[in-house]
Amino acid sequence: MQHLIQLLPDAIANQIAAGEVVQRPASVVKELMENAIDAGATRVEVSIREAGKALIQVTDNGSGMSAQDARMAFERHATSKIRSAEDLNRILTFGFRGEALASIAAVAQVKLRTRLPGEELGTELDIEASEIKRIQAAALPPGTTFQVRNLFYNVPARRNFLKSNPSETRQVLNEFVHIAVPRPEVHCSLTHNDTLVYDLPAASVQERLLAIFGAELRDKLLRFDEAAGYVRIWGFAGSPDVYRKQRGEQLFFVNSRYFRSAYLHHAIAGVYQEMIPKETHPFYCIFFEISPEHVDVNVHPTKSEVKFDDENTLYALLQSAVKRALAEWHQSPELGMADSELRRAIYDSRPAEEPEEDATIGSMSVRLPERKAAAPPDWQSLFGAPAAGGGLSRPAQRQMTLPGADPARERKDAIAEDAFLVQFQQRYIVTSRNDRLLIIDQRPAHQRILYERFLRAREGAPLPSQQVLFPQTLELSAADFLALQEVEEILQRMGFEVKEFARNTMIVYGVPAGVAAGKIREIFDQILEDVRVAGAAGSRSRLAEGIARAVARRTAISSNHKLSPAEMRNIANELFRCENPGISPSGKPTYRELSSVELEEYFR
Repeated sequence: MQHLIQLLPDAIANQIAAGEVVQRPASVVKELMENAIDAGATRVEVSIREAGKALIQVTDNGSGMSAQDARMAFERHATSKIRSAEDLNRILTFGFRGEALASIAAVAQVKLRTRLPGEELGTELDIEASEIKRIQAAALPPGTTFQVRNLFYNVPARRNFLKSNPSETRQVLNEFVHIAVPRPEVHCSLTHNDTLVYDLPAASVQERLLAIFGAELRDKLLRFDEAAGYVRIWGFAGSPDVYRKQRGEQLFFVNSRYFRSAYLHHAIAGVYQEMIPKETHPFYCIFFEISPEHVDVNVHPTKSEVKFDDENTLYALLQSAVKRALAEWHQSPELGMADSELRRAIYDSRPAEEPEEDATIGSMSVRLPERKAAAPPDWQSLFGAPAAGGGLSRPAQRQMTLPGADPARERKDAIAEDAFLVQFQQRYIVTSRNDRLLIIDQRPAHQRILYERFLRAREGAPLPSQQVLFPQTLELSAADFLALQEVEEILQRMGFEVKEFARNTMIVYGVPAGVAAGKIREIFDQILEDVRVAGAAGSRSRLAEGIARAVARRTAISSNHKLSPAEMRNIANELFRCENPGISPSGKPTYRELSSVELEEYFR
């Protein structure tokens, strides 16, 4: 009889296990940092190269390991934290299943250096594809260093499924934050390609949050603390004026372990529902301290989800705590503008320019072009004579264009010079085109015009930038700072002038024509949101599309904006010079045409 069932070799079994535990470089960072903290480290240093694909190094000053423990650590289900089945109900440490190191060693080249504090010599071990290549005694500092090189080098299919470097780097930063926040007593640092991204000395939880998410949260974190029975819920909720366009700054921790919960998030979202704009998210960082027997942290391969035995009680207690914190919140408006060292450095860092002629429009300082005797003949075609009896007069000696007009484009006017132009409800442009009635929705139409204009700038001549009267400082999270660095060249070609000032800080000196200074922060929030979505695809063209879409949506004219006849004509003509005039960048229709046949059939 032929027997079909057999045990898998350890190397294959480890690779299968790695598929659950080690999904990407961020998974390795998470597991190694958790092990370092479980070892009692007060300092953890993380260094990565090429988003962790080439190198992940984690160094700690923890308890270290003996030579035997160093060998045993790479065996499956080898752990120092579980001795009996009862221990599973009292888990307060991070790594406890004994799968992480075995899984990592199955798909990477790993070097371990470790020494016990009381020993003279430590142990150095090399392992590849679950096979120990070398082990020897070495003179080392106390603690442990893991070097993980060439992740998935022996599983090329898995490596091909990794995202772009910026996307994988953001994942690493997220995991770093999830571990650093609940352990503020541990000095944590992270370096990417020799650039220090985070350096977080031991501090309070509040100071750590400010160091990670920005000083703008100072005085805007509402602390609360509620206890009932076997659970204590405490943490910080952001005041309603620090809402976010994107998810990611909403943190739950149970017994210092990060977890996700759509159910508990719903409890908080309901409290903020009437306080923040739609499609935005509040900031919060919330800690659950709960007896281990009331929570199961072993229900998900990556331990990112947990199961409580009484979620309904936690829901009610959490919602009550956040409501009370917001009810006690009183906003004190800050009057005046402090002359900080940062602000002085901003203005001192910019060389003085003496333009030939300047104008101030709102809060923008715009350099005016030299006046010419007459406009080019083809440009005058935008301002034709009014239709007979239409009551529309041409502005005398003045050229009117909306932001987004491109006079260098070939003139192929969509509507005739004698066509009538009417604005209906300050939203729709009604005119005629090729014997058809044309109705244009002005805001999505202008979005399409701007969107294609910004995309053309990526390949052609850069768009001009107008200087901001007061340069605006953007204090960003480390992930957002890296994201803007990745797309800085694209932004410059689209008319933005953005400079790095300090760690996780950028300054906006110039913006494309027509962008209001008051919208800069809003525009960059939208850019970052679209970059996150587009960055996952790993395509630079998708990044450019996301940025162009974000800027177009935030700078287009509103749906309640009165237009002059010349502006209406300009929008209509520019729209039909677009490659895809029928839909806005968000997928909404921009116009509707009705033929004479359709009208006759309707009125018949």
